[in-house]
Amino acid sequence: MFNSLDIFASKFPKFKGYTVKTAERTHIAKNFLQNSEGKSAIVLLMALRNLYGIPSLYWEPETIWLTLERDLGINLDLEARDKIQAAISVIRNPIFYSDSLVFQRTVQAFNDELYDPESLQECHPAHMARAVYEANLLRGMDPEEENTLPELDEDVQQYVAVCLFRAGYVYPPDQLRETSDNILKLLPKEQASFVSEVKKSWENMNKATLLERKFQESPLDVQLAQLSSCHLYITEQMTAMANDVLAIEKNILS
Repeated sequence: MFNSLDIFASKFPKFKGYTVKTAERTHIAKNFLQNSEGKSAIVLLMALRNLYGIPSLYWEPETIWLTLERDLGINLDLEARDKIQAAISVIRNPIFYSDSLVFQRTVQAFNDELYDPESLQECHPAHMARAVYEANLLRGMDPEEENTLPELDEDVQQYVAVCLFRAGYVYPPDQLRETSDNILKLLPKEQASFVSEVKKSWENMNKATLLERKFQESPLDVQLAQLSSCHLYITEQMTAMANDVLAIEKNILS
């Protein structure tokens, strides 16, 4: 299950060369954009950049959609458009890490959820964790070498903490660990020792055996089951992403 992610991680430093075109890679990139359902933001952005290079990062959104339709007959659905726009925004401007509304909308885009301006929306814990994981990868794919990986600012940390608290979490998934103190502030003081127990148990748990793990209906196991569900969701989604990325890259990175 983790093999594709391991291979992806080992080859990640070389991905700045993914704009180099080959006939096979271009064919795969077109196919991913033509069949964009379920594809990650990273995969769609890599496909776009393979076809049109780094300048496509600086095009207006309508220019991207019209160019794809004119050149290739591809009319991207709204979810795919949101993913590409969100991915470009993460690379060009780190506001994802500092503005809770931008964070929320990016999380929704990366997880195929459309934004509804008419309602108060809280993101699912697994979706937030997956989005931070993917955003961190995207920041590493910036064409400028000096790209940095920001921390989540207080505004975003507080939003995430409230979402986690209302979803019944006392300790955050690994990708959202920066928010642990914010969650603790929302809990009664007498729960501090329980939070420490959850933290220690989660850190010591064998993540490779989560699918076989049987959880009881105890307070501790309920928390561990929630964290396990997030971990498995992220692993499933990012393994699919890694397989797609490696398919685009297989000419030079296989």
